[in-house]
Amino acid sequence: MKSKITRSIIGHPLKSPMILPRISLLLLLFLTYHINSHAQQVENVAKHLGAGVAIGAVGGYAAHKIFNGQRGWTWAGAVGSSLAAGLAKETYDVSRGAQWETEDVLFTALGGAISGLALDLLLKNRRRGRGRKNCGCPPIAFKPLQVYPSKDSGSITAAIQANHILGAGL
Repeated sequence: MKSKITRSIIGHPLKSPMILPRISLLLLLFLTYHINSHAQQVENVAKHLGAGVAIGAVGGYAAHKIFNGQRGWTWAGAVGSSLAAGLAKETYDVSRGAQWETEDVLFTALGGAISGLALDLLLKNRRRGRGRKNCGCPPIAFKPLQVYPSKDSGSITAAIQANHILGAGL
């Protein structure tokens, strides 16, 4: 029988529960180092990162809906759509006479990885609750009110408290 570690190494990388957050963390650390080693303008980085987050959120959520909430496809949609947008933008810039900047593509793809992580965290609770119809809690049985605020004190709060006390037998 194979251990869990062996299965996660040998198995499909998108099916392993921890491989995608680890890859995005390594990508984030690499690009953070890359920002510090090369003096690219912060404003340009923020624009590409923001565009990557926005495009990745749309692509990841669309993939989440199309592929019935499969985690790997959500990540692929988020990172893939932002990577495609970054490549398309750089291709457009080169066609207009600018120089190709790989950093811009990487920062746009990093934005997609950030949105993939956010979608993974936000949509995780919805995946767990799909199979259950209720929480397993007993239904609340409401008893008819026996104290009426119009006849007695005039306060709805006092009427609710009185009914609770009377219903509990206190």
